[in-house]
Amino acid sequence: MKKRLLTAALAASIVLLSVSSCKRSQTVKPERKSITEAVYASGFIVAKDEYKVYALADGYIVNKFKQDGDDVAKGDALFHVQNDALAARAGASSSAYELAKLNAGDNSAILSDLKNKIKSAEAKFKNDSIQYTRYKSMLDANAVTQTQYDQVALAYEVSGNDLRSAYENYTQRKHQLQVELKNAESTLTSSSFDLGNYVIKSMLTGSVYETYKELGEAVRRNELVALIGDKDHKLLRLSVDQQDIDKVKTGQRVVVKMDVTGDKTYEAHITRIYPGMNQNDQSFKVEAEFDNNYNPQFLHTSVEANIIIATKENALIIPKNVVQANNEVEVKGTTGNTRVKIKEGISNLEYVEVLEGVKESDEIVIPVAQ
Repeated sequence: MKKRLLTAALAASIVLLSVSSCKRSQTVKPERKSITEAVYASGFIVAKDEYKVYALADGYIVNKFKQDGDDVAKGDALFHVQNDALAARAGASSSAYELAKLNAGDNSAILSDLKNKIKSAEAKFKNDSIQYTRYKSMLDANAVTQTQYDQVALAYEVSGNDLRSAYENYTQRKHQLQVELKNAESTLTSSSFDLGNYVIKSMLTGSVYETYKELGEAVRRNELVALIGDKDHKLLRLSVDQQDIDKVKTGQRVVVKMDVTGDKTYEAHITRIYPGMNQNDQSFKVEAEFDNNYNPQFLHTSVEANIIIATKENALIIPKNVVQANNEVEVKGTTGNTRVKIKEGISNLEYVEVLEGVKESDEIVIPVAQ
């Protein structure tokens, strides 16, 4: 019985050794083929010059001029937001400005009254001046007393001061009215600007891809109300892992597959690489444009892409799984296997290019899976 068990165990050991030996003897030869190295990226489609439109003031929607999918020109109104308090302030500012403009104008009642005072002062000063000249001559001829002359001279001096005061009052009041006009104009401009913020306009010509407010809804300052972008030009916005970003360059070819079109692929090329890393997922943002003027119908659909880093024809390649630690491979020989260090070129998920270390005639041992 013991002998039978021993024989069975020995037989099992021999079979195991044979299988193991068989596994260790599996080899593969390097071969000449084209190889492409690519970096994986994922992302979505956006409109060129896409931007989000925000409300500039509080209120409620009283007019909605554009719907989702509508074309829009630069300067076109999107929404009219109403705020009764601001409208009242704008009306008051307008009335104040009109009054200030009237007061400072050529037909100003205030300035007309001051001009009349100047004329009266001029007439009195002219009369007093004549009297003063007469009495001075009469005093020299001893025809009047000194007291009579002094009274006329005093009246002449007073009327002169009154005339100067009338001119000064006119000049000062006119300047004051001009200042009041400028202040009223500034207030009107400010309130008109604020009122203008209640008409939300497009900053570019394109398409309204999405609106987020409807007629009658309340809106707050800095609240998102619409999404606008170029109608005829869409981009790929992709995320690339930080370990791969140094391989990506502008102009590189991109092979794209979109969820909405299944397995169909599209060609694009890298146009922009953003320098800042997204701290949340440790990735970098890159943009690509479709080739052949392709313009996808849908916006923000998800995509997967391969950014072609390098392609080489007739490269000497080996399976990636035969490369062991320190870039070494095990080469089968007649007297025993030897470990050889190779120099790698470009690679992908399955193969690696060999620049130095092995030849096409070499048989490379496939490592046994542990």
